[in-house]
Amino acid sequence: MKSILKRLLPSSYKDIYEKNMYYFITNGILFTLVVNLYKPFAQKFLYRLGGGETHVSLYNSLPGLIALFGIIPGVIYMCKAVSKKKTLSGIFLFSRFFILLYAFVPFLPGNLQPITFVIITALMNFPEAVSSTALQSVTADVFGERERAWAITSKNRYTTIANFLSLIMLSQLLNVFGTTNEKTIVIYQVFFVLAFIVGLIEILTFKRLKETTVEPQACIDVKKSIKEVFSNKAYLGFLGCSLTFHFGWQMGWPLFGIYQIEYLMADETWLTILSVTSSIVMFFSFGYWSKIIEKKGNNYAAAFATMGMAATPVLYVLSHNLWVLTGSGLIMGFFTAGTTTVLLSYLLEVSPEKNRIMYVAVHATLTNVTLFIAPLIGDVVLKASNIYIALLITALMRFIGSMTFMNRTRLKRAV
Repeated sequence: MKSILKRLLPSSYKDIYEKNMYYFITNGILFTLVVNLYKPFAQKFLYRLGGGETHVSLYNSLPGLIALFGIIPGVIYMCKAVSKKKTLSGIFLFSRFFILLYAFVPFLPGNLQPITFVIITALMNFPEAVSSTALQSVTADVFGERERAWAITSKNRYTTIANFLSLIMLSQLLNVFGTTNEKTIVIYQVFFVLAFIVGLIEILTFKRLKETTVEPQACIDVKKSIKEVFSNKAYLGFLGCSLTFHFGWQMGWPLFGIYQIEYLMADETWLTILSVTSSIVMFFSFGYWSKIIEKKGNNYAAAFATMGMAATPVLYVLSHNLWVLTGSGLIMGFFTAGTTTVLLSYLLEVSPEKNRIMYVAVHATLTNVTLFIAPLIGDVVLKASNIYIALLITALMRFIGSMTFMNRTRLKRAV
């Protein structure tokens, strides 16, 4: 670590950078724990509450609708705040209270439980979307362009370790104590309360991060900023590619859960095995993708990674049991690591420092449009055909998205 810092950073910046790296990684680990305490088994929890395929599709879709109307207004509100860090911390806290509400869902009448869980999830995405948008901009403010990809990759490595270790522990708790459906639901309620508590500690680590690359800016002129965003050709090129790919990416989210749980009869233990297998591969892949981005650039890496993601639905179709699907997870994890890393790195690359938060907000808003539409279309295709056709159509949509990145790479070479 020290030798790398000496090469990359001036001495006056080194101490701040090291502290930021520590809190950046710690915050990522705690956030992972919060998420793992409520999200990985959420679709299975829906089924345990009596939900079905439509509830699963709405669970994936409705958060996009809520975020669509909240991101840009939320970013503007943050801009007007006296202390942006304090405001963002408050938004984090607001989000964590929704997780606490999950614990009370099983106390409702049985027929209301699935849809209430879906509605809480959708409403929670308002503060989640605003905070995640702001965090992408904060990442660029905390780390300079030279070390940004390395910082993101380092964080991803540690959070991946935290991800599979915590998932193994949580699944074992569910396996040992969840001997009946009712007891399993009680364990979920305990998890939700723990997620809220860990979330409070997570917020404290976020407050320790210090901006280093930009000075505090005046409040955003919305009309001027929007006009600037949509006149930036490099940004628009990335935006078109990203939205096309996101549509196919998000279309598959409910289908994968439905296939795992309904068709292959996966319980929480198997869902953990599938997730951990993918996470282990992701852990060893982040360094590779960081080097690819550094050597070949974000556009090449995006085309390569998303092409691999297009194969994921096909692998599901070919996996007729959970053991085969687990093996397929090795391939899925490799390309998922690349996609998550490069899309953030690419977005920050094409977003100028001035008004960067608005560039990020526009991207997040529009990807939430696709998030709202894509899972519902996946559900329509599923009901009109079968799970296999729905997965293959998802693969086609992802392939088209990948081709847009590939075509952009060819155009750049031609220029």
